[in-house]
Amino acid sequence: MCVAKERMRLMNYTTFSLKEREMRDLAEICSMALDMIAAAPPEGRSVETERWRRLCCRFLEAAHSVPSIGKDMELNPDSACWCFRRSYLENAFFEDVVDEYRDACFWSELVTRMSEHALAEVAGEEAVERMSEEERRFRCSALEKALWNECTHHGLDRLVFMLPESES
Repeated sequence: MCVAKERMRLMNYTTFSLKEREMRDLAEICSMALDMIAAAPPEGRSVETERWRRLCCRFLEAAHSVPSIGKDMELNPDSACWCFRRSYLENAFFEDVVDEYRDACFWSELVTRMSEHALAEVAGEEAVERMSEEERRFRCSALEKALWNECTHHGLDRLVFMLPESES
């Protein structure tokens, strides 16, 4: 008994208390983190990814033990981790955050790639490869601003994609 107490003291545990709302928010934050990791796991960071996954799953398990939160959760058979039910996610704040983040990433990537492609078309691939990163960013910035404006106001409605005859 004495050895067990000493070992727990040496493991440096921290205890804290959360109100029910805070516990639900923490569980949602963990769910959001797990969604992000699953969607785009950082390359070469599997140890950290697994450590975060285990920690998030521990918090979600603790949240599940709170009856008012647990009723909104189910066990994910693939990950063996508690998660929120689909019906709960339809109105969850963190799902809106994830959706907005995905949209922002999509549009940002689209605008960046389109401006880089346009620069390569105008200046030529070889000239672009000789440019410094700073020069490329400077040359693309005006086009990115115009593309952002277009995408913000009109989405893809007025953009034209031209395929070579062999692909159409």
